[in-house]
Amino acid sequence: MQPSDIAWTDYTWNPTHGCSKVEPPDGESGCTNCYAERLSRRYDHTEHEWTNEYAEENVQTKPGKLDEPLSVTASSVEDWSAADLPAGNHPLRVFVNSMSDLFHSEVPDEFVQKVFGSMRNCPHQVFQILTKRPGRAAHMALDWPPNVWIGTSVEDDRVTERIDLLRDCNAETLFISFEPLIGPVGEVDLSGIDWAIVGGESGPDADRREMNHAWARALLEQCRRDGIAFFFKQSSARRPGQGTALTIYNPEFDIYEQREIRELPDPAEAVVKAQKHTHVDTESEL
Repeated sequence: MQPSDIAWTDYTWNPTHGCSKVEPPDGESGCTNCYAERLSRRYDHTEHEWTNEYAEENVQTKPGKLDEPLSVTASSVEDWSAADLPAGNHPLRVFVNSMSDLFHSEVPDEFVQKVFGSMRNCPHQVFQILTKRPGRAAHMALDWPPNVWIGTSVEDDRVTERIDLLRDCNAETLFISFEPLIGPVGEVDLSGIDWAIVGGESGPDADRREMNHAWARALLEQCRRDGIAFFFKQSSARRPGQGTALTIYNPEFDIYEQREIRELPDPAEAVVKAQKHTHVDTESEL
């Protein structure tokens, strides 16, 4: 596990590596400029393009990483403000598979179950799984512990059916990553959704697709209407984390203004209790 610069998480954990792009027949998708593929091939973790043709070779399970979450602990309450742990007193948030998709068809059911076992063994941490394959996640025989969040990526209005598939997952917290937002999503059914992340694409000027803030504002309005936590990660930019303010309308002064909106859903009560018990246990060992 590694500390992460991703704004909505604290650590990344990659018990699998590699993927294949989910490309629609009518053009580009959110996978087109995949950052994970770019990094993987740059550092020789995978040799070939992340296409279906090479999926069997590119998607790798990493059994040696299954116990990594157990290695990240706080030895005292004061440690929770250290650089490698989350600021404040929230449970550690772990992004599962920033370099892969846990529910890729090349990841065996047995290994997915082992990953869930590892997450279940760390009830004081929040695990954030993001997949473009929510159908498989919904139809596997999985026991979803309260500390496991599941989300899906929706880059424009062509793939909104993933939201319906996500709702079939029996997880306590469901979220959608509208990133990279490469087109308008339109009016969508967000019932049962707890959190929305919205962000533009980052990357070189020649490849990057621009995000219109109006698309993000439309999603913000829907989230406000439905009581869903909204996290604006970034505008389209050369590097991740640039342009973190969303242009929104202020009716009081009849102007548009820049505002950072970075909300997160509350962790389940069982996670909060487990976190408190972890603090008590570590303090008693001192």
